[in-house]
Amino acid sequence: MSDHEIFHQDEKLTALTFSGGELRIKETSEFSGYGVRALADKRIGFAYCQDESELKNTIEKARNVAKFSVESPFSFAPKAPFNKPDIYDPSLDPYDYDKLKDLLDSARQGTESFGGRSRIIMSMNQSSCSLQNTEGFSGDYERTELSVYAECMHGDGLGIAYLSSNKLAEVEEVGLRAAGIARDMQGAKKPESGTYTVVMQIEALESLVETLIPSFSGDWKRRKISKLSKGYRLSEKLTICEDGLSQGTSARPFDDEGTPSEKRYLVKDGKVQSFLYDRETAALEGVDESGSCGRDAYDNNPSIGASNIVIPPGEWNDLGELGRYIELHYAHGSHTANLTTGDIGLEVTAAFLVEKEKRTPLKGFMITGNVFEMFSNIEAIESKARTLGWFVAPRIAFKDVRIVS
Repeated sequence: MSDHEIFHQDEKLTALTFSGGELRIKETSEFSGYGVRALADKRIGFAYCQDESELKNTIEKARNVAKFSVESPFSFAPKAPFNKPDIYDPSLDPYDYDKLKDLLDSARQGTESFGGRSRIIMSMNQSSCSLQNTEGFSGDYERTELSVYAECMHGDGLGIAYLSSNKLAEVEEVGLRAAGIARDMQGAKKPESGTYTVVMQIEALESLVETLIPSFSGDWKRRKISKLSKGYRLSEKLTICEDGLSQGTSARPFDDEGTPSEKRYLVKDGKVQSFLYDRETAALEGVDESGSCGRDAYDNNPSIGASNIVIPPGEWNDLGELGRYIELHYAHGSHTANLTTGDIGLEVTAAFLVEKEKRTPLKGFMITGNVFEMFSNIEAIESKARTLGWFVAPRIAFKDVRIVS
């Protein structure tokens, strides 16, 4: 039988919603299957099936479709040791509906703690993955994830908070954060247009980073789409890592083709160090890099996909020492950004003008600019980091950010 790889995934999920005073099961699902890749004449093909008894035929299908792919020196991941991060909590059972309801009620109570109206979306899933190939690699792991989105409307104030964790977490706190922002956002006005120092909370920073990370794609680099190159300079205060062993929800012992997880510097002290590669892209470019392969599901062909993205803490203990600045909590619109040029326009839904310890609520304005320029123009990075799902970072203060009301 030809050289091949077998990826097995089993997953179950339940999602609940509370909106308009009603609790509903939004979704419940379970699936299991096998994704197969096979090599034939230096070309790789993909196929999938749902039953183990179909694997032999599926390997042959993958081998047959390989002739339509590009020839490359691709090889499967060799046998290698790996470390397993702590990402499984047996108490997170998607089919324990009573527990799910209790958790949602706890989040709702927090969200309504100051009298606002709440909207909650909660999901819980369990999954297992295994990978074997003819090069001798064999590994498996289990993962759980609890996700909570809490929204509070209090008068004309809107508050949003969310959490994603591999372990059981204090969900009432998520609701309390949303309630507190909604209360504080009442009476919010538009700021004057101009340039400001902007301190991004991790929720807003996540949206900004989502527009930056695609430029680290090894495929974009290979096809000369990315503006970035090794040695490209951003702010010397900035370091960015991909780290599958850190505490974020995308932790994994190995990527989805068997390369063991480790910390990889994308940017170090402001200088671009490396890019995100799966083994196929690396083979096509002729570089010896890998470790950033992901699969949306067993029936999707693997491609470049990062694990946790980590920005290490900086040196500022108190960003209040910056003086006058806008504290930005939530913004949306990153999906409309031009990912190749880096041009962005984010609509801000919750922010505060901080001046001499006075906080004035702001909303209804846009942040416009260029993501590469923003990450080249950092004024300060806080000394304490937070984890938000796959993203681990401190607050960051950006200089001379353009605000349009």
